[in-house]
Amino acid sequence: MQLPFQKIYQQAGNWYVLDDNFPWDINQVKRDVFSLIERREVPVIFCDTCETNDVLIRLGEEEEEFLFPLSGFYHKEKRLIFVCMWEKYENVLETLLHEFRHDMQHEHKLLYVGDEMYEKRWIEKDARVFAKRKLREYRRRYVN
Repeated sequence: MQLPFQKIYQQAGNWYVLDDNFPWDINQVKRDVFSLIERREVPVIFCDTCETNDVLIRLGEEEEEFLFPLSGFYHKEKRLIFVCMWEKYENVLETLLHEFRHDMQHEHKLLYVGDEMYEKRWIEKDARVFAKRKLREYRRRYVN
């Protein structure tokens, strides 16, 4: 799939930074994530929610309605991960781990969004627990 980007500020394979204020080295972020989980080939795009919608529209998808600040977003139809907040490094890692967990759920045909509220969905609970567990592993390995 050809991804329709206007300007790329950093790139590491299929990981793209579309915001010039992104403070981290994308290669290091990618290394840190894949030191915690098995390597996955899902494209990752770091951009704000407006740019997220621009990318989706250019790919022929409908706009998403983001009703609250969004750290990350997994688009299951296109198998894309968007990261929209990146002030703190560990939050970026946690967001990526959470969204990659959704890709794993999708791969196993478990990613289903029913009528439950976001916080009550088992797929969200599972992704949160997974990300927190992996982040603890990261802290034990690199921070202490």
